[in-house]
Parts: sequence; structure tokens; C-alpha cells
Amino acid sequence: MVSVCRNPDDYSNKTKDIMKQKFSFREQPLPHQRIEVCPTSLDHVNKNLIKAYSSIVLIVLMYTLFTGHYWAMYLISLDFLIRVFAGIKYSPLCNFLTASLKITPLKPVLVNAASKKIAAKVGLIFALAVSIFHLMGFELLSDIFIDMFAIAISLDLFFNYCLACKMESMYLTYFKKH
Repeated sequence: MVSVCRNPDDYSNKTKDIMKQKFSFREQPLPHQRIEVCPTSLDHVNKNLIKAYSSIVLIVLMYTLFTGHYWAMYLISLDFLIRVFAGIKYSPLCNFLTASLKITPLKPVLVNAASKKIAAKVGLIFALAVSIFHLMGFELLSDIFIDMFAIAISLDLFFNYCLACKMESMYLTYFKKH
């Protein structure tokens, strides 16, 4: 297995030197080696905010699945669209949660934002799939995507296992041409 961080040329020389000390870069992995992605970014995000966001999304998924009221899922889809394309600071749900976290005794725990951005993009795909399939009248497909989305969020929320990062790793290994 080869650890490869994406786009090392995008960083400043000082950052490259620090990263070269911690990681080794290869232009191409050997054909029998799997690429394990360690997404890095210069941005950071509050881990407590992301956990709270994931909790709300999981609650909405369960509410939608058990009641059949998809209006909440449409709102989550809209929030994911804003979060992915405009940024986390423009997301209404993230703004509400940020204000809510300020009144709690929890201190911000900053983590690298790259893996959270990947997870948000995959979450957007799931949320849009649920909404679109429901609007088209395919409620069974919509419920299947709710189940898959809930499993992915639960893995990240309870076990810190980022399924989206593993999916990106598999994509880079098996589908992207080097």
C-alpha cells in the first residue's frame, strides 16, 4: 500500500518541505499497489460542528424513513448544496449549529477539512439521490439511498470511519488512469 497525498504542488515550499518529511511522494504507484489517500488541506474545521451536523442529518434520515415526510430531506439536500458549492460558512444548518455550540462548554476541536469536504460531496450525492428519486415516484429507491446514507453517516459518527475517503481511495486505485 502506498500513501499518496493529493496535489503536493499546490502547497507552498515550506509546507512541501514539512510534508516531504512526513510523507514520501511517488509519481506512480506500482501496478499491484493500492493507493491509500491521505487528503490534506490547509483549511481546518471544528470536529464538534461536523459531528453535530452529522447527528442532525442522521435524525432527519430516520425521520424521513419512518414517517415518509420527505420535506425535511429536501431541506437537507438544499443545505448540502449550499455547503458544498458556497462553503460551510454559508450553510444555514452549520450557522445554527455554530451558534448553538458557542453556548455549550465544548471547546472547538480543529481537524483537517479535506476529508470533511469529500464526505460533504458524497453526502450531497446521497441527499440529491433521495430527493430526486422521491420526486420521480421511486420511493423504494429513495428508501434504499436513505439506508445507505444512514450507514455511511453512522460509520463516521460512531466509529470515525470515513466511507467517502475509502471510496475516493478505491476510485483513485481502480478507475483513474495514471
